[in-house]
Amino acid sequence: MEKLKVGIIGCGGIATAKHLPSLVQIEEVEVLAFCDIVEERALDARNNFGAEAAKVFVDYLELLQEELDVVHVCTPNVSHAEISIAALEADCHVMCEKPMAKTYREGQKMVEAAKRTGKKLTIGYQNRFRTDAQYLHSICQEEALG
Repeated sequence: MEKLKVGIIGCGGIATAKHLPSLVQIEEVEVLAFCDIVEERALDARNNFGAEAAKVFVDYLELLQEELDVVHVCTPNVSHAEISIAALEADCHVMCEKPMAKTYREGQKMVEAAKRTGKKLTIGYQNRFRTDAQYLHSICQEEALG
């Protein structure tokens, strides 16, 4: 089986503390592209988590010209929609950090782009599986709140 080729856009704390440490543990994954507007962060991420042939970019549009299967969008919230849509249109599946977008309309555009391109779009809403979130959900289901 060929390895899944992954790119990371945004190499700050969420990428280096959560996404990348998890990705490098998956044998079928190869992180090949790192992008951040602060080149030093992208270089550090590549040096710590990248495959031997991994490249560094400061412009996400240049990263999207690479042959990638999946892009993780770990940028500031304001840019999630724009970057995710561009990645979908560049023929990549997208894993976008939360929140999905600034507005409902931006979120709609992201979903429309995924449908149009036939690519998968997922949002990192992992908190729903936390114990406290599960507890709150259960008491809401029981109508135990005011």
